[in-house]
Amino acid sequence: MLTLVLAALATATSPALLVVPLDGRPVRLGVPLPASAVATGLRLEGRGTLQWRRLPIGAPDADPVWVELAIVGPPGTVRVCPGGDGPCADGNGPACVREEQLRDLPHGSEHVVRWRWRDGTLDERTRTTFTVATTIGDETFAVGEALTVQTPGCDERAAVLCRLPRGYFATIGLLPERRGGGATTETLRAHVQRLLPRLQELPGVRGAGDYGRSGGVVTNLEYDTTLALLRAALALGDVPALQRAQRAARHLRDRDLDVVTGLAFPHGPGHRGGRADPGHTWLRGLLHVGLLTADDGHLQAARNLAHAIVASPPLGSGEAERLRDYAWPLAELEALLEVAPEPPLARAADRYARSIARRFDAVANTWRFGEGEVGGGVYFERGWLTAGILLPALRAHLARRTDPQLADQVAAATAALLARIGSNGQGLPTHWRLARGVVFAEHREEGTAEAACLLDALPVNDLQRLLRRSTVRAAVREFPSPDDPDLPTQWSLLARCDWLWR
Repeated sequence: MLTLVLAALATATSPALLVVPLDGRPVRLGVPLPASAVATGLRLEGRGTLQWRRLPIGAPDADPVWVELAIVGPPGTVRVCPGGDGPCADGNGPACVREEQLRDLPHGSEHVVRWRWRDGTLDERTRTTFTVATTIGDETFAVGEALTVQTPGCDERAAVLCRLPRGYFATIGLLPERRGGGATTETLRAHVQRLLPRLQELPGVRGAGDYGRSGGVVTNLEYDTTLALLRAALALGDVPALQRAQRAARHLRDRDLDVVTGLAFPHGPGHRGGRADPGHTWLRGLLHVGLLTADDGHLQAARNLAHAIVASPPLGSGEAERLRDYAWPLAELEALLEVAPEPPLARAADRYARSIARRFDAVANTWRFGEGEVGGGVYFERGWLTAGILLPALRAHLARRTDPQLADQVAAATAALLARIGSNGQGLPTHWRLARGVVFAEHREEGTAEAACLLDALPVNDLQRLLRRSTVRAAVREFPSPDDPDLPTQWSLLARCDWLWR
């Protein structure tokens, strides 16, 4: 939880809120700080100059408060401490001058942001949003798309994030605490990092930041590739992964959003060919990149996506009623509510949770959706979706709102999954059928991200116990293959998992 930062900072023996290593280039990043410290102003100890501002997210009385830090100074280490200058409200501060320009164009609108650093460095980002189809070079941008052009320094300013201790990101809730699988997860994390250069972005300006998979399918960042890349960057201290995450966040905003519904287009033969729906809309990676890189546009886009999810409740019935249309929206709304507790979003999340709870089958110990009903009372359980998407979403909801009935359901479903995972057999059970509480026709897999998703549902002690079993370790040993035709999707699904980074 992001609020964990308060306890950690409150008990610190040093007054420093954050220690920042400088390499001689300007630094610009977002961090959460205790409201009490922000109220006293901020100062920099060490050789350097600081200015700060509050990021446009969260309630006025939020605690912690997300702020942007802009620092210039020579190589060395500086400390951000409470008790100093107030926020730089007009953008004209001691570290840089921030300028913004908006203008209308015949084919849309243009938004320019410049940072004139006091050491003479200039960063500039221009984002053009198209209101008519526009061809630039050999690429045509559709209505609602955007084109972002920026100097390299715009992304480089946040590279300092990869020099901060990994434990810091656990403290502020953007990575799980390091408790888990020992050598098994260490080996898999190293493999995940080695695979990063094998992830080939799609060609052209319109393809940058996105990936393809088998059959010529454009993934549209399926399973939140942005979040997976960001987690890898923070956990591994990997600057190229961070830059990939930044490009992915821009791609989502610039390319994948439907101007009519506000939702994201799903994977398909092109970036904008499918039907936008809430079951393929994720905002967590965009939100977290926006917070850590102090990108106002990303933060507003994440809020817009949340409101679009609320305005587009799942309408499917029968076979078209899908778990993902309930689990993804709940997970994404809870992620935003953690930093921006807006009552309409909270009410929508509560409705999703109640709707899911009504589908619980106490005999089968799972939630039944129309897509799994195969007739005769038999239910086809997609265990990897229940474990990897639905249970984490419900736990996030319960962290915000107490619901004893739902908590009992989560406990019962988790115990049933543990029994299935811990049963004899090679691999991990990803799918099975249920009739009157009896499991049959179980399908088990090794070396797939779907199998790995099952482990994301487990409490830490159970995860540690199961990873001591050779059959479980074998199921999650150094995958996916570098030659997997669906490598970007498998990599994203694995790298977003909590248990991998424990």
